[in-house]
Amino acid sequence: MLRLNMEVFYPYPPQQVWQVLTNRQALAAWLMENDFEPRLGHKFQFQHSTLPGLEGNIDCEVIELEEPKRLAFTWCDRMMCEFSIVTWILKPVDGGTKLHLEHKGLSQKAIKLNEPMHLSQTWHGQFMHESKAAMQTLVPNNRGSAFSSTPIGRYETLDSVIFSSFLNGGWNHRLNEKLPQILVSINSIANERF
Repeated sequence: MLRLNMEVFYPYPPQQVWQVLTNRQALAAWLMENDFEPRLGHKFQFQHSTLPGLEGNIDCEVIELEEPKRLAFTWCDRMMCEFSIVTWILKPVDGGTKLHLEHKGLSQKAIKLNEPMHLSQTWHGQFMHESKAAMQTLVPNNRGSAFSSTPIGRYETLDSVIFSSFLNGGWNHRLNEKLPQILVSINSIANERF
């Protein structure tokens, strides 16, 4: 199982941090374009566009929602065999909010056979390989029976590039660099109203 756990402190109340996690425009500003709605069972997509030539939609569904404490959704990009789960937990602390992120999924190096992949030729060569496994069949011959090996021309996915990029620094960058900028903007707008 692959798992990432992060905890970040923001000097803002939980309701403001919650807004950045659940408002479609704020979410797009620090994470990705989306059609998210904070509604249990809502199916939505993130449009991941940082990798040229790779179809980057991430299919999601809200599976837990407890405002402003907890949000969880499934996450499955086109190269994943199984979905992963993203869970946000907000905890009020002195001076602000602790935001805990857990992104967990089964190993994405599972075999995915005979399914069409939507990769450009460049990406296809980098993330797929032809299986050289042999299929053995029993073939009668003049001395009884013998096994004959025939190569199987199947393909196996090697890994989900998008999922791996988020586990290997993508979430860290977004939570420590981009999300704080959006919190500052929202706080400035809120202060101007009063």
